[in-house]
Amino acid sequence: MTTLQSDSHTWNLVFLQIHLEGLGYDVVNLGPCVPDELIVQECRRRVPDLVVVSTLNGHGVTDGLRVIRRIRSIPAMSDKPVVIGGKLGVGGRQPLHVVAKLVDSGYDAVFDDGAPMAEFDRYLHRVVARHQRAVSSAGGTG
Repeated sequence: MTTLQSDSHTWNLVFLQIHLEGLGYDVVNLGPCVPDELIVQECRRRVPDLVVVSTLNGHGVTDGLRVIRRIRSIPAMSDKPVVIGGKLGVGGRQPLHVVAKLVDSGYDAVFDDGAPMAEFDRYLHRVVARHQRAVSSAGGTG
């Protein structure tokens, strides 16, 4: 999990980390103001099962579009789920065409300002179930 280069908020990351750990996930929290290159390096090094980008400063769309292109340029990350959420723009919830632009650019899901945590949790459940089915059909043990 990470914020974007221009985002210094930490409480959102702490909240998400505690929430995800409470659901049983192992979490690596890169912290606030993470440079794009560090996000890319950590994705290459760790190849995480999921990347969560959290933003509160209102630059999520601009910075998020740049970051997802860099993440998706990593071959091992081409099919890994990457989501973005929080305050994506300075004007509150984003119009559908902006959310669609983020998805078209490579995000698997977008959780705009005010989206309920239950929506994020349902997404996580679907991703885990899909991963378990893929491992099972590949003959793995899960």
